[in-house]
Amino acid sequence: MSVIESTLTREKVLEENKRVHKLEDKFYLDRHPEQTNFFQSRILRKTVDQVCSLMNSTRSDILELGCGTGYLYLEFLKRGHKITGVDLSVEMINVLEGRIPKDCRERSRLVVSDVETFADTDNKKYSAIVLSALLHHLYDFESVIKVYCDRLTAGGVFLILFEPLQQRIKSPIRYAMHKALANIDEGFYRRKMERSGVSILEEEYYDADYQRRFGGIDPYKLSGLFVEKGFKIFEIEKYCARRYGLSSFLATCLFKTQNTFNLLAQK
Repeated sequence: MSVIESTLTREKVLEENKRVHKLEDKFYLDRHPEQTNFFQSRILRKTVDQVCSLMNSTRSDILELGCGTGYLYLEFLKRGHKITGVDLSVEMINVLEGRIPKDCRERSRLVVSDVETFADTDNKKYSAIVLSALLHHLYDFESVIKVYCDRLTAGGVFLILFEPLQQRIKSPIRYAMHKALANIDEGFYRRKMERSGVSILEEEYYDADYQRRFGGIDPYKLSGLFVEKGFKIFEIEKYCARRYGLSSFLATCLFKTQNTFNLLAQK
């Protein structure tokens, strides 16, 4: 057992995530513009459209794990689907509840729970299971994925969005450009947060971002898990997520570097 594994238990990682996400509350998306800038928003809309086209019905029943304040959740809701959102943070669930339009509330169900406990209490099967920026917070994400693969109906869709990519940039020149752009991007972000009076919680995430300790997640190893469960892999998309859309565009399209991935599979 490694030092990391011996000093951090499943319960400790869970408690750290509860603590940190309680601090995030209504400022979560302000602190994380990398999830909502124009580059990422384009990826989000395109990916949601892909999921909707693969589902059998225009009024499908969807489960989102780790729904947070709802930037993915609301995309499916506004397309007319029924959706259940699960998150361990009551503060973030409360923020999301306040963002749901009145005419959509009958199709929305929000549950405060960690995803492993929810799996033990909910036996329903869904047309799609979606999650964004969740797996790297989990102590054993592979076991969680295996459990939820069984909660999809035949033909159901599994979407994993915005997870840290375990991949090295082999070219020293491209790596240097990648890091230089990241530093400029992060510098602008920190100055903006300081002017806005919004605290940066980066150091608070050391234990909560558990899988980042291992360099992120390997999407091809993850895809193998889905294949073993009888899924077809439709797409593994890799790109560079940065605080601002221009930085993401330059890194992804010009420097050809990536640090984030999405995975789309169907049962």
